[in-house]
Amino acid sequence: MLVFALLPWRVVADSELPLLGENGVFSLNQEEQLGRGLYQKLKQQGYVVDDPLLSRYLQDIGESLLSRLDVRFRQYHFFLVKDGAVNAFAAPGGYIGVNIGLIGLTRNVDELASVLAHEIAHVRLKHSMQMIERAQNVNLATMVSLLAAILMSGQDPQMANAILFGGIAGGTQSMINYTRENEYEADRVGIETLKKSDYNPRAAADFMRLLQQREQTGGIAGIEYLRTHPIGGNRIAEIVNRLQDVQPKSPVALHYLEFRDYLFYQYPQAARAFAQATKSPFSQALELMRNGRYIQSERQLRDLQKRNPDSVWLNYALAQNLVFQDRLDEAEEIYRKTLLIYPDDLALTLQLTGLLVQQGRVQQALTLALPVFRKYREMPSVYPLQVEIYSKLKHPLKKRLAEANYHWYNGN
Repeated sequence: MLVFALLPWRVVADSELPLLGENGVFSLNQEEQLGRGLYQKLKQQGYVVDDPLLSRYLQDIGESLLSRLDVRFRQYHFFLVKDGAVNAFAAPGGYIGVNIGLIGLTRNVDELASVLAHEIAHVRLKHSMQMIERAQNVNLATMVSLLAAILMSGQDPQMANAILFGGIAGGTQSMINYTRENEYEADRVGIETLKKSDYNPRAAADFMRLLQQREQTGGIAGIEYLRTHPIGGNRIAEIVNRLQDVQPKSPVALHYLEFRDYLFYQYPQAARAFAQATKSPFSQALELMRNGRYIQSERQLRDLQKRNPDSVWLNYALAQNLVFQDRLDEAEEIYRKTLLIYPDDLALTLQLTGLLVQQGRVQQALTLALPVFRKYREMPSVYPLQVEIYSKLKHPLKKRLAEANYHWYNGN
């Protein structure tokens, strides 16, 4: 589904794959404003997953794909959406959202990477902007409301209709549906991106077949992705044809199943349709923790950690478990050891900083966190903790500045 980046970033176009949409009516700055507006509206409505550990994982996959482009005109922002519908969308300016439901359907990181590569292609080819240009009499604010409404309609149709028909007439749904020609173009550019990456390009065809199969068998009712990204036998055949020269690649070891298990643990409602009868040991340990059975959960987590001591997901969950048990010193040790493996990681630093503040070690917490606060100053999640720290340290001016920065970067 089409629909919006933070900073303009010039990087050079693939000579063999011309970006057909780069000469549109809208400037990159206008495109960015439209994208930021939609993203902020979705955040305000509570649709965006605001978890630095989960968000970083998705962003890293996207950045890995983008790092292979010869030229880059935008800064891209990848985010997770609290929606159980199987869908992903590319908004103007480089905002790319992935529903939790789509994560539930993917079987490995390569399939998710194929979706991201396809959505990156839609942005590079400016497909959404071309459609928006057809409605030049619609102002920016109205367009943001329209796009947000269509995105939110999967969860709250009444809210979507209120936004849609509060400002403009109906009949605009077709404006944001990709055409089959758009899909063929995005497949072409997306597969070339995958070929240059560490991911398996064949996953693009695998995931398309899976979507088609689920639709035909009724495994998942009303797959939103198929409505906004039309699939046909010819399109899949075209993808397969483009993969003829692809050599097999070794699987990318990115702890994908651990990421997915932790995502489902944090947002069980959105992932309800994808609950499996046979759950992984990690998901079982997380479920025990959710149900307050901390000792049993800890036992399973420590057993998993022995086999995979460098997993940020296992260490993060184990430290959380120990905090629930009020074993703060042990949790602190795990956070510090894990930060040696993943220096300046935002999620780990926020957890450790919060733990130090909880123990009254506020100045120590500030000293630890300041470099990370500066590095991630555009991330709203760093500011609530800053507000708490400066309040406890009796620094009212710095506290007010942190509050102002939170509202600024959060789009409020």
